[in-house]
Amino acid sequence: MKVKLLEINKHRNETTFRPYYMFRKAFKTVGIDFITEGNNYDYAWVGQASIADKKLSLDESVSRGLEFLNNINTPYMILDGQDSASLIGVYEVFKESRADLLLKNTLYKDWNDYKKPSVNGRTYWDEQDSNYSCEDIDEYKSKISLSGTNWLSTVQPQWQNIDYSQKDYDICALFGYKGEKQNYEHGLFQNKYYDLHRELCHNQLDRLEEKGYKVARLSNKTEKLPPQEYYNLMARSKIVLAPFGYGEMAPRDIEANMFCSTLIKPSMSHLVSNPMWYEDNVTYLACEHDFSDLEDKVKLVLEGGVDIARMINKGRQRFSNMYSNPTSLVKHVYEQFIKLEEIEYEEV
Repeated sequence: MKVKLLEINKHRNETTFRPYYMFRKAFKTVGIDFITEGNNYDYAWVGQASIADKKLSLDESVSRGLEFLNNINTPYMILDGQDSASLIGVYEVFKESRADLLLKNTLYKDWNDYKKPSVNGRTYWDEQDSNYSCEDIDEYKSKISLSGTNWLSTVQPQWQNIDYSQKDYDICALFGYKGEKQNYEHGLFQNKYYDLHRELCHNQLDRLEEKGYKVARLSNKTEKLPPQEYYNLMARSKIVLAPFGYGEMAPRDIEANMFCSTLIKPSMSHLVSNPMWYEDNVTYLACEHDFSDLEDKVKLVLEGGVDIARMINKGRQRFSNMYSNPTSLVKHVYEQFIKLEEIEYEEV
């Protein structure tokens, strides 16, 4: 069966499709041939960038998304490869389309979280201005599945061996906020929600610095460091602090492990993903979403309450097992196809 990855070069579609195309030889062993060119194919995969445009109002974005899907003559699935568990923009198109499945990188563990109003579907942002919910999710959740990939699938770490005792910074916090660029998502101004989450983190860092902790921080809220300087400071830090952004996962999470630093980030326990690299006290150290316990977590690491070597080794081993071997991804995708009655298949 030939499966075409539509518009693979359009914005975020490439990162959405990259893991599948990278392992396309392994997929051929179960009869799935991913292609990117030509019109001779049996099935189509549609990435979120082809059907959702955050620069437009939600209604206009949905209208254009449905118009795109109406031109597809084969059966198809929709893949939402965004780093947030929010379904906004894609969900509305999916409901009105003839897509067999909606595959999503990460989902909320509790489906009821989709029914609760939040800011564009992000439960970890301030709920004061909540404007969005998927109240009818129960009608559609049987056709919504995990994609078998996530944002970490795009990372290819080069593992380093750095002496933890020689690190001269306690915490690496090289993330900006309050940028000059105004970001709107379907008409809603996003910056203030993004900034508030990170401001809570910076406020805790201010208190830690006052108590004598050495923190690697940007000199201003919008600064961007050259990659080499950024990675050098990360390598010199005992802890890498990684708040949420527009999604929960980020390459920084694995980069921390790459440079033998302990990762502290808000708890990921509200999410499900496949694979799921994050496990509190195993691959990272979870703090509250408002960072209220950040000082306790930092003390735990710096005062020897965490087996750092074990955490780093476990994180590397788990990442290699989950992301370097295509077997589990191929099996996961194959199982999505065999659920569909119209797809003929042979047992592996």
